[in-house]
Amino acid sequence: MTEIADNRILRMARWLVYLIMGFVAFAGSVLALVCVILPFYWTEAIAELSKVHPDLNPLTLLPHLLSVFALGILTLGLIWTVMRKLLAIIASVEEGNPFVRANAIRLKAIGWLMVGLQIVGVPLAIAAGTVADMFGESDTGWDFSLNGILAILLVFILAGIFERGAEMREELEGTI
Repeated sequence: MTEIADNRILRMARWLVYLIMGFVAFAGSVLALVCVILPFYWTEAIAELSKVHPDLNPLTLLPHLLSVFALGILTLGLIWTVMRKLLAIIASVEEGNPFVRANAIRLKAIGWLMVGLQIVGVPLAIAAGTVADMFGESDTGWDFSLNGILAILLVFILAGIFERGAEMREELEGTI
C-alpha cells in the first residue's frame, strides 16, 4: 500500500486543497474586515459614490451589500468545510485506508454541502446582481450549473461506493 502514499496526484490534490483554503481564508478575512470597517466610513463612502453615481440610494444599497457580504461569508464557510472533509479523505487514502465508514460519511456531508452551495448561490447571485444594477454594471445573475448538479450526484454515488466498500471490508475482516 506504499504506492498509494507515493501517489503524486494525491500530493497535488492536497496542495490544491490547501491553496483553495488559503484563497477562502483570504477572501473571508477581506469580507470580515470590510464588514467591520464599512460602518465607520459609510457616510464618506456614500458621498464619494454619489459623485460617480448620483442616482444611488444609500438606503437601498446597504441592505443589499450586507446580504452579499453575509451570503459570501456563508459560501466561504461551506467551501472551507468541504475542503476540510476532503483533506481528511485524502489523508485516509494516503494511509492506504480509504474504504472506511468515516469517508462515506464525509462524502455524504460534502454532497449536502455542495447542495447548500447551489442553494445559497441563488440569493447571492440575486443580491450581487441587484448591487451591480445599482452601479449600472452588467447583471451577475445566477446560471443553472449542470456541472454542479452532476458533481453532486457523483459525490453521493461515491459515498455509496465507499459505504459498500467499508461494509465489504468489515465482512472480510470478520471472516479472517
